[in-house]
Amino acid sequence: MHILMIEDNESVSEMLQMFFEKEGWDFTCIFDGEEGLNEYKENQGKYDLIILDIMLPSMDGMTICKEIRKFDIHIPIIMLTAKDTESDEVIGLEIGADDYVTKPFSPLTLVARVKSTTRRVN
Repeated sequence: MHILMIEDNESVSEMLQMFFEKEGWDFTCIFDGEEGLNEYKENQGKYDLIILDIMLPSMDGMTICKEIRKFDIHIPIIMLTAKDTESDEVIGLEIGADDYVTKPFSPLTLVARVKSTTRRVN
């Protein structure tokens, strides 16, 4: 499995990289919203799942999710964000996210959610 993570917090991405590599998953992290969306558009068949922060430089995660859903309804998207209100979660799920995880989070739980989400999609 190859995961695209669009997340501006380098320590979060470094921590998750260790957990994902332990699972044998490939991992690409982009730290800017617009760059992340462009990466996915240019390499659409490469990724099996997207982990997406909401508060990002240049383009927010909600916009990215909406843009991806315009041309790809199948790629699993998990929002990973500090925005933890019920309304944020509902909006994220309604615009196309398959799951919504709030920070702080357990990396082991996120790994389980990745497995669960990809199992449902496949």
